[in-house]
Amino acid sequence: MKNYDIVVIGSGPGGYISAIRASQLGFKTAIVEKYEELGGTCLNVGCIPSKSLLDSSKYFLLAKKNYHLHGISFEKISLDFDKMMNRKNNIIKNINNGVKYLLNKNKVDVYQGIASFINKNTLSVKKIKSLYEKNKINFKFCIIATGSKPTCFPYINFSLKNRIISSTEALSLKEIPKKLIIIGGGVIGLEIGSIFNRLGSEVLIIEGMNRIIPGMDFSLSEEMKKILEKSSIKIITSLSINNIVTENNEKVAILAKDKNGKEIKFTGDYCLLCIGRIPNTENLGLENIGIKKNEKGFIIVNHHLQSSVHNNIYAVGDVIGGKMLAHKAEYEGLHVVEHIAGQKPNIINYDLIPSVIYTYPEVASVGKTEYEIKNEKIEYNIGFFPMKVLGRAKTSGCTDGFLKMISHKKTDKILGVHIISDHASDMIMEATVAMEFYSSSEDIYRICHPHPTYSEAFKEVSLLNFENRSIHL
Repeated sequence: MKNYDIVVIGSGPGGYISAIRASQLGFKTAIVEKYEELGGTCLNVGCIPSKSLLDSSKYFLLAKKNYHLHGISFEKISLDFDKMMNRKNNIIKNINNGVKYLLNKNKVDVYQGIASFINKNTLSVKKIKSLYEKNKINFKFCIIATGSKPTCFPYINFSLKNRIISSTEALSLKEIPKKLIIIGGGVIGLEIGSIFNRLGSEVLIIEGMNRIIPGMDFSLSEEMKKILEKSSIKIITSLSINNIVTENNEKVAILAKDKNGKEIKFTGDYCLLCIGRIPNTENLGLENIGIKKNEKGFIIVNHHLQSSVHNNIYAVGDVIGGKMLAHKAEYEGLHVVEHIAGQKPNIINYDLIPSVIYTYPEVASVGKTEYEIKNEKIEYNIGFFPMKVLGRAKTSGCTDGFLKMISHKKTDKILGVHIISDHASDMIMEATVAMEFYSSSEDIYRICHPHPTYSEAFKEVSLLNFENRSIHL
């Protein structure tokens, strides 16, 4: 039996970064991963493969529709889908090797197997390729970072054969569907829908709520609907799904009802279900040590992410709920390890964890939505600056979108920033840093922004916020 200061269960972003930081701070550290490859959902079947395909499909789209505007023309444009998928797989393999290298470099012991609690200081690790061989590991502290998996309807199983798939299968398809039906108009639905729309699929997105990306600011939902529909993606909202059935192993049919009770049938080559995610807690043996979960199955933790039952056991990332984002898990993992080390890290401000959707243009948001601010009865100002005015947007050829800033009417403190723009995923960090340091919109205006850049939109929108005027509007 081996003894460790800290054992991490799960090698996704929250897990492997926790383990590396723990070793850097002098803790004897181990990590347990049940799959053969390290990196978790984000690296293997989530963030990295989806962004790889989003980039590849974006270049294909621009080559077909935009490059001629730059004086670049082709006699024929062709698509090698197998090569595109191989590029994605090679990127995953390269980063897998990078994670292994970093863990080894930082002297983190890696156990591949299924971890289960025996008691609050001991884990059993059953090896992947053996039904019986087990290791026992003692620890002072344990960090649960086992992530989540796609939610499915109770009467359905994800299967390529049945043509009902999750994001995992969608990112490894061997063919480009002629028609792809997506149930769920959130981040995953918009991103995967964009990939296959660019590659030539007819894409239909069905959302049960009255708008897509319902968790984000209403203005983002409205604008993205227009942009996606302009790219020929069809979007239908306020539908409830009654059933999904496979027809002759060749098609899949979705039976739905609209808000008036009218029955509607849709047929496609595949149905992608992206209706949420549930925590990976099975086989952990949480019941052996009394770890408590909420009604949705997420592990209950305090503001330092400690279990409500045992203060030497922590949990981070998707397994505790909230925003299911890789960078949230990383942030929480670092917080936990530094708390164990007695460094007294700041309490995590979940309002200031930015969200990004990697469509074209991108969507990014941090802070409160206008709806939330209204509900809190806060008086506020809004600056709204269209990207089509920016010189940099015009030179790049992506003029869709806007930057919206909401600030407190009396103090001018920035409360929320919502962006649709090319490079929004990078732009959002100016807002995040500003809000972390309690900046006012005037503070942003007083900073010199380089020209021509997308970041100039912050300067313009800030002037709109505190003076209700803009230089270029």
